[in-house]
Amino acid sequence: MAVDLFLPEMPGPEKLSVSIFCHGFKGFKNWGFVPHIHEFLVTENRALLTFNHSHNGVDQRDFDSLDMFAENTIGQELRDLESIARWIQEEATDAYHLHPEKLDWIGHSRGGGNVWVFSALFPQYVRKIVSWSSIHTYESLFNSIDKDAWQKNGITYITNTRTHQEMPMKWLIYEEYLAHKVSYDIIIAARKLDKPALIIHGTDDQSVPFSSAEKLAEACKHAIFIKVDNQGHTFGAQHPMVSLVEATEAFWLVLDNTLEFLEEEAEDQIITE
Repeated sequence: MAVDLFLPEMPGPEKLSVSIFCHGFKGFKNWGFVPHIHEFLVTENRALLTFNHSHNGVDQRDFDSLDMFAENTIGQELRDLESIARWIQEEATDAYHLHPEKLDWIGHSRGGGNVWVFSALFPQYVRKIVSWSSIHTYESLFNSIDKDAWQKNGITYITNTRTHQEMPMKWLIYEEYLAHKVSYDIIIAARKLDKPALIIHGTDDQSVPFSSAEKLAEACKHAIFIKVDNQGHTFGAQHPMVSLVEATEAFWLVLDNTLEFLEEEAEDQIITE
């Protein structure tokens, strides 16, 4: 996987907490705001890691490996997260002065769903989670697809409205989801979570409806829930983006609340049943 690790120029004496940002379904680490969020989220006590999923379809440039995208299962993305966590704990801790137990996960859209499920499957790698515009069920990724035709043909195509590419998805993606539907249930994962959580969602999100955030907040009752009025899926951010100077006031609100939540001591954030 391609990984960017952003470190503070003048770190404090303690080992660094690590925020890991997980991109969405048709996202990548150089999309829009992602390569710039370190400008705000990296502090003297905190590093930031961004990455491309191993099968997200991006190699050297924008979606140039669609053969990989065609086989990008939910399970593969969760294994990617496990690989990152293990790399931090087993190799990067000493090399980059990272704290092996202070791993905080930020997920956008499908990446948010991944973070919720990952926290249930691999709680040993999670201290806190933050979801931005998160899906509440993976089924929403497949709702517009004719399942019978997909199974019959073994492959289907979805349109990337930004690049105008027809992006292939093999039937094995949905087959793998069905085989693990219970363990991949985002709402069940949210209900089980015993770690601090922050949910942020725009009220005018046309890609993932605001009701998804409401369902997550209902399931994870101790989560802090912030609604961002009159904002869509990316809180006004577009691709490409030169720097955070271009960020909307709404996106600055997202960043500010995210950092405040992450910086607060975990033991001071009340967890309820």
